[in-house]
Amino acid sequence: MRRGFWGKVGRSKPVIFTAAVLSILTAGLAAAGFLSASDSKGFAHESTYESYDSGFVVAQPGSYDSVDTAVVKEIDAGMQRITFMNVETGRYYTLKYDGTTVIQDKYGSGMSMEQISHGDIVDVTFLRSKKKLSGMKLSESAWVLENVEKYSFDVLGKSAEVGSGLYSIQNNLVVSSEGKDAQLEDVVRGDVLTVSGVGNSVYSVVVEEGHGYLRLSNDEYLKGGWIEVGQSVIQQITEDMLLVVPEGVYDVHLTAPGIDEIRQVAIARNQEVTLNVGDVEVEEPKVGRILFAVSPSDTVVSIDGEEVDISAPVELEYGLHQMVAEAAGYDTITQYIKVSQELASISLTLEKSLEEDDSYDNAYEIPGSVSANELSSNYKVYIDSPSDVEVYLDGVYMGISPVNFRKEAGMHTITLRKPGYVTKSYTVQIDEEERDVTYSFTDLVKEEPSTISGNTVSGNKSVSGN
Repeated sequence: MRRGFWGKVGRSKPVIFTAAVLSILTAGLAAAGFLSASDSKGFAHESTYESYDSGFVVAQPGSYDSVDTAVVKEIDAGMQRITFMNVETGRYYTLKYDGTTVIQDKYGSGMSMEQISHGDIVDVTFLRSKKKLSGMKLSESAWVLENVEKYSFDVLGKSAEVGSGLYSIQNNLVVSSEGKDAQLEDVVRGDVLTVSGVGNSVYSVVVEEGHGYLRLSNDEYLKGGWIEVGQSVIQQITEDMLLVVPEGVYDVHLTAPGIDEIRQVAIARNQEVTLNVGDVEVEEPKVGRILFAVSPSDTVVSIDGEEVDISAPVELEYGLHQMVAEAAGYDTITQYIKVSQELASISLTLEKSLEEDDSYDNAYEIPGSVSANELSSNYKVYIDSPSDVEVYLDGVYMGISPVNFRKEAGMHTITLRKPGYVTKSYTVQIDEEERDVTYSFTDLVKEEPSTISGNTVSGNKSVSGN
């Protein structure tokens, strides 16, 4: 009597089935009606995993025993390894990948590993025992905000304002810049970010465009004048100033009595550039007359910190000037004006204050300027550490740490510099409370031999012709 296939199997030696054979058998059983479609899928997945775990077959694309939602922390293309951070626990783990690893965007379309970036939030599948990445997909549950320029981070309060949204900051937040680990405190005003998260939580901040530093040398004739760096920085020139400037190429406009010149500089991330302006041409200062029309009539106008009589034309030298207009019961206007012709007029209408101590700073407010409602007292800001470093407040030199200076409420940028070390900047929110404030920052890191710092350029000189 002929025996069937299963009879032969029962009398012969044990047979080892590969994943391929099991898949064929499963498909046949399903077609014959012995297994449902759902049963066949479960059977095939389990068999694939057991075969791989026993070492009899190589894992096929889609084989996995673990899933996770994580942030891409580090990519080592040379070793074909990726380090992830679990969004729930903050734990790190590293997986290997190869040509069988399936990579997809959130819609399921194929991607290459080169399209995956630090800070991406992804859903991953992997073989835990082999530390093998099976698949990686940009998480459908994650949100991504790109080219973010409007933001505010409260490190102590664990909160963030990004665009028009309010979010919480997780303890396991991943911050990166140029593919390297960074700190949230390293982010300063003007940096351009990509911010990612899930729900109401921020899990990743990537600095897409950072900042560098600009210093002037041989600038004696420019003291008290103004410097404009593109549309990013407008500030009065002081001795030994160090400006924090977004990376990029800029026209630098220098104005002072008898001086009106434009130079060009290239600012690289975390690098310092010194602009030599010793060859500026000083001409006989030009003077323009400004007619003021203001409301209410009792408005007091100050130019460059000095009150002026606006009942008659006000003579001002060509260039930039800071103007403050204030009246009791009205919002204060703080802005800069540019004098570039013999006769001009300015109309000002102050708005009534909604609250007594409110003030209005329009779109032309000078960064770092102090409005009427900001703290002005004998209280101090102390910088205790690191010691023996140059300290700058909004680009203005304050001295060598430990150092203190007058407390001014608001958002400010504190910069720490020491030759041979990487310059660092921090954005701080100084409160309005009547008390001293003390800051202690981490030690500066020594420059690597390859780091280029302190470049001196003359720039491309041109005269504006105004």
